[in-house]
Order: sequence, then structure tokens, then C-alpha cells
Amino acid sequence: MFWNLLCEKNNLQMQLSDFEDEESIKSIQTIFKCFEFKNKSIKRGFCKHCGSYKLIGWGGYRRNVRHMYAEIEHVRARRFRCKTCGTTFTVLPNGVTFYKRFGDKDYREMVEQRCSRGSGYRRLSRRGKIKYCSHVTMWRQMQKTGEQTLDAFFDLGELPFSGIIIIDEKWLRMGNGIFHFGCTALDGITGRTILAEVYPTFTEKEAEEFLILLSKLVDIEYLVADDSVIQAVFNKVFPDAIRQYCIFHIKKNIKKAFQVTKLMKLSDEAIQAREEILNIFNAGTSEEAIQRLAILVEKRHTLPWMAQGVVNRLVSKIEGLFQYLDHDIPKTSNQAEHTFSLFQPIIDAGKSFSNGVGNFFRTIMFYKNFHFYSSGPNKDKNTLIAMGINSESMFDFIQLP
Repeated sequence: MFWNLLCEKNNLQMQLSDFEDEESIKSIQTIFKCFEFKNKSIKRGFCKHCGSYKLIGWGGYRRNVRHMYAEIEHVRARRFRCKTCGTTFTVLPNGVTFYKRFGDKDYREMVEQRCSRGSGYRRLSRRGKIKYCSHVTMWRQMQKTGEQTLDAFFDLGELPFSGIIIIDEKWLRMGNGIFHFGCTALDGITGRTILAEVYPTFTEKEAEEFLILLSKLVDIEYLVADDSVIQAVFNKVFPDAIRQYCIFHIKKNIKKAFQVTKLMKLSDEAIQAREEILNIFNAGTSEEAIQRLAILVEKRHTLPWMAQGVVNRLVSKIEGLFQYLDHDIPKTSNQAEHTFSLFQPIIDAGKSFSNGVGNFFRTIMFYKNFHFYSSGPNKDKNTLIAMGINSESMFDFIQLP
């Protein structure tokens, strides 16, 4: 009846001129507005069933939304009906998701808490100001984030790349004497995490798989890595790239080769040979470094036995030892070591992972791009902002929940 009264062709349509007093006019105007709103199509939405834009309000209901640091919030969910197909559906306020008790920002806060604090899920969920949060909920959100990080790495694949890649591996303790291997690749100049992956074992097969996946993201000209299987298979995937061994690890292995027990003491000849070997890396040019190594090779039979083994290993790696002297590239993989050292308390807080270690590691490595800040001219800027990308949260590339 009301719809017919509003029809332009209806002879019984009410006219404002039929009413004389102001109160009656205001009352009929209110009635008209209510009828018009009830039957007016909404232009900002459409029916998910048929795609029609002819929607009308159909009531609503109240629901509760939990927050980590605040009391329960009461929000209004609106319902609509499609005038074309008759389907009814609900529209929730921004920041609220169907079948989720917490607000969207709270799920993101759970992941950021786990990535930034060296505490386990149970301890984080029991912190003083956190309300209603379960450690299982935190774990699930961490897994959902990790499942999307590979696609997020590819979303960042179009960013500028220096051509220098730093690759390093990290042992992740699984418990019962079992370890998984987390492998990460960083830009040698900006420090941006380009790719991170976890493998149950890290042989030449897994290393080649990681490099093939990396080749889909960036075109590498130089590699800086320690003496691992990555160096052995790198030129299979990148035949024209130049390899550089991490000098920090090389020196560390040299010093380890000359270690003796506390009850023994190195001879003067061994100490002198060790210093001569370490002095090779203080050369100003690659030709000078090679000459110093050649001198040791000529007299290696007169060196102590531990020094002979070190010299032989250096000769076998000579192709990738002194590239940093001829090219403007880092000579160590300190960026990867620095990243691992920052996240070490967080990884140790996990103690062991029955499952989900891959998602955990990928999430932490992706988190670094947005929540680690620079010094110097780029002070108080994260890695992406320093590169000119206006993004302060990894959830610009990850959908959660």
C-alpha cells in the first residue's frame, strides 16, 4: 500500500498541500522520507548473488568484537535485501570479519607481537594488558601470515635491486635432535629480504631449488655467501654471476684450524704462519693477495701441518676469495648474520616447533623489511621507505585475518 501511495501514477498520492498546520506537514514529510529510504536503491554496494545495485535496508543486529588491549566493543551489523533477486545479506563495519571474535587490527597485532618480542605464544597471551587472547589463536594467525609471505615476496619482486645477493642459512631447532634449515637471501646494499625458505635438509638439491626460485625474483650479478652448498651449485643457475666467499667465515675457519687445547700452546712457527695467512686479506689489490698466497704455497712444505691444510683449502677457493678487491661488493655476509642475531631471542623463545616452522621463519624474515629502521641519512625509516616505497606495515601485502 505504501509503495503504491508513493507511485507517481496513483491518484490517491498524498500532497503536502492537503495539510495546513506545520506539525502535520512535518509528520507527513518524515513518513515520506522513511518510505523513500526503505525503497531507495543503495548506489555504493551491489548484490553478491546477482550483481544488482538495487538494494534496500533490511534491519540489522548487534554483535560483540574483542580487542587485545580494550574492553569488548559492541558494533552494529546492517542487513540488506536485493530488490532484483530477493537475497538478503549482512554488511559488517570496517575492521570486523565474519566468524572472527577479534577485530582485524587485533589479529595483526598478535603477529607483530610474536615477531618483535622474545617470548613464546603462551607468555605473550598472558601479558598483563592483553584480554581474552589464546596462544592457539596467536599461533594460527602466525601460520596464516606465513602462508602468504611467498606471494608477498613476489609482490615486492619489482623493486629496485642492486645486483648483489647475500645468502646465509640458519639452523632451526625442531626438538629431539632434529633441525631444519632456514635459508634467506638479502639485497647486498639495501638489506631488503628478497626471499626466505625452510628445508628439512639442505643438500645441493635443496640449494638449487632455492636458487631457481630466487632467479624468478631478481637477476643476480654477484653472490656473497659462506662456504656452503650454495657456492657449489650457484653457477648452475647463474652461470655469468661472480661468487665471493664471506671473508668473516674464512678467517673464522682459519683461526679455528689453529686452535689447541688449554694444556697445549701453539709454537712460534704456527703463530707466525697463522698471521701470514690472515695478512693475505689485508692486501690492497687482488694481484697482491694472490702473490702473498703464492708465496705460502711455495713454502707450504715447511709450514706446520695445520697451516698446510689451511693453505690448500684457500687455493681450492681462490676463484671466489678476492673478488671484493676488484668489484665494489661486500666482503662479508654480515647483513644476514646481523638479521639472524636480532631474531635469535625470538627463535629461541620457540624452543622447538612441532610444525609450522617454515611459516614462522618466513614471517619473521618478511617482517624485517617493514619494522627494522636505518641510521644515518635514512634514520627512523624502514627498509622499504628508505627505498621510496611508502609502506610501514607488512599487512599492506598480506591479508589478515
